Amino acid sequence: MASDRHDDLEELDEDPVPEIVVEEFKAPRKPINFKPILIGLLVLVLGGGLGGAAYLLTAYDVRDVIGLMDVGENPPKLSFELPGRGEPPKPGVGGGLLTPPVAPGAASSGGEMLKAAPDDTPPPDALLPPAEAKPDARPEAKPEAKPDTKVAVLPPEGGYVAEPESPVSKAFAPKAPPPVDSSGIPSQPNPRSADKPPSYEGLPERKGEVKALPAAPVKEMLKRTAIGDLPMPSPEGKQPWQVYARPWSGPADRGKVAVVVMDMGLDKAATEAAIAKLPPEVTLAFSPYAQSLDKWVKKARDYGHEVLMVLPADMAGTQPRDPGPLGMTNSVPPESNLARLEGVMARGAGYTGVISLGDKFAATEQIVQTLGKLRDHGLLYVGPGTAPADRIPPIAPVTAIADTDLFREAIEMRLNQVSIAARTRGKALVVINPRPLSYDRLLPWLNDFDGQKLVIVPVSTLVQPPPAPGKS
Repeated sequence: MASDRHDDLEELDEDPVPEIVVEEFKAPRKPINFKPILIGLLVLVLGGGLGGAAYLLTAYDVRDVIGLMDVGENPPKLSFELPGRGEPPKPGVGGGLLTPPVAPGAASSGGEMLKAAPDDTPPPDALLPPAEAKPDARPEAKPEAKPDTKVAVLPPEGGYVAEPESPVSKAFAPKAPPPVDSSGIPSQPNPRSADKPPSYEGLPERKGEVKALPAAPVKEMLKRTAIGDLPMPSPEGKQPWQVYARPWSGPADRGKVAVVVMDMGLDKAATEAAIAKLPPEVTLAFSPYAQSLDKWVKKARDYGHEVLMVLPADMAGTQPRDPGPLGMTNSVPPESNLARLEGVMARGAGYTGVISLGDKFAATEQIVQTLGKLRDHGLLYVGPGTAPADRIPPIAPVTAIADTDLFREAIEMRLNQVSIAARTRGKALVVINPRPLSYDRLLPWLNDFDGQKLVIVPVSTLVQPPPAPGKS
């Protein structure tokens, strides 16, 4: 067992430990292959060149390509040389097609611009009298005409040939008169130079003494209601349309023309101009939507104007206007329309009647009740519509609305048509709107009435009185 002792362990531990060395494995480097890179670059270069060449071949003509290649070396040249190009100008003639003619003795140097106007002076030989012809004289042989490179001389004045009209000259040529519609009214204004537009301040002052109408309203001719005072015939049978009318007496052998200005009271300047500057025979119709109607009506009557109230109603057309909360419309029952009519009548006092341009409403059956209501209150009616003899009030139709198209030619043409109607039928009624241009065209037309054998009258003079009760 002695051999199994481990006394020599320490000696064993002192033995050197063998060192383990691990060598690093390195992969062998391969040389860079530039062949694919060069091939790619070559493909790009060749492809770009071929693409550019293909673009040139497809986008340019062969002559253009040749021109692009040749322009760097050789400057562009004319295909043929123009005669006289580059030569100094000769006195009295042009120096070629590119050189304007020069008058004799004119300086051709010094930087002055040469005039291109042709010289129309005939040559000196043309001023000499013709030589007397000799019996044995033979015509001299003329030398052969050589090609002349001079500019052709224009013929004398009066022998010019007119050049074809250019688009520019056509654009500035005088315009033909504007087209007219079936009634002969121009559809658009004529072109004119800019001038000062009409204004209310530019209207001439009214001539003559201002004579006011009697004070209105008359208390005995008012009926008090919940919505206000309504006009009514007096106990003696007097009608408001007669009591509040402007008296008129004039020649009976002239055509009578009544003028009504609509929508008074909405525009202060337009209303004041109509009251103060238009003739007193012009009738003023006030809008029920205007403010201070009592003051406006009193001022109009103080200047001698007969007064109407505007009755809004449905109108025909592609763009109908909303008549408003007091307007007569087919979309409400007859009771509502009659209540609206009373609302319009209660808005003012001292007026002779109402005017309506609502042709669409007038074509319905409700117009009969409306006209009957006006007859019961003793008022006249201006506008479209009809009713049985026992329900119709004093009525007058409208001949024309002068300023439907707001330009001078159309207004003047419609006023002229009103003059013709007044002369042929004996009476006519024209309506205008409160606009400066309408006033500006109206006043000259009225001032020419003496020459046209016409006379202006208030509306109450033109109405057809209703038949007496019990008569048809």
